[in-house]
Amino acid sequence: MNKLTNSEKLMYEVMGAIANNNIPVTFKGAMITKLILREHGFVDFSRETQDIDASWVGDIHPSMDKLTSMLNNALSNLRLSAVVKRDYGEKMSAGYKIFDTDGNIKLSIDIDMRAAINSRTYQFSNVTFQGVTPDNVLADKINIIASDKVFRRVKDLIDVFALSHCVSVNSANIYKIWKRESRAIGTFDAFYNSHAELRHSYEKLRRIDAKPEFDKVYNHLSNFLRPFVEKDVKPKTWNCNDFTWDDTK
Repeated sequence: MNKLTNSEKLMYEVMGAIANNNIPVTFKGAMITKLILREHGFVDFSRETQDIDASWVGDIHPSMDKLTSMLNNALSNLRLSAVVKRDYGEKMSAGYKIFDTDGNIKLSIDIDMRAAINSRTYQFSNVTFQGVTPDNVLADKINIIASDKVFRRVKDLIDVFALSHCVSVNSANIYKIWKRESRAIGTFDAFYNSHAELRHSYEKLRRIDAKPEFDKVYNHLSNFLRPFVEKDVKPKTWNCNDFTWDDTK
């Protein structure tokens, strides 16, 4: 499984073009999650996406006009153009629709002006770019699962399920990321006490090839999330082979 659609292949080309034009962003979200899973050989299922997410890491935030110009310069060789759908603000990312020369919408890009914490180099085919680390991906998604936002971002359940099947995790790193970003972590109340509503939201998820049953995902995550639910800050390492948390030596 873990196939890529033509749209997703194009998105990686776009990410490479942005990187090659030295636009100072770090990519995140589903496109980076897909690469992490591919690197680790996770092929159980694949979740499609139509969006690119990134964080600005430059020293100075550009104006929307400047950012739009930079994106269009980067996309010109792909015969694509960026059109603003949303200006960035204090709590809003810059949003763009990307069109081809026939005026068809091909994808969208959101660029957050809050700098990503940790990054590394990723490669797809012949393009490379900077993306957030697996720990950053998990820190963001676990934070969502801990809150009532999980109903709107139930896709994060399946992403954490997949990542925790193939990535070793140090719980202390997750806590460090939350501390640096001053994140208030929720109580996981919705996850544990709104089981029927969560199941309903999960079963409405589309564009997932070979989607696992909700109970399998839920039971696995109940185990994986335990140190964060219990606010246990003692460093532990997740063993993705036997699905256990061990004290970090």
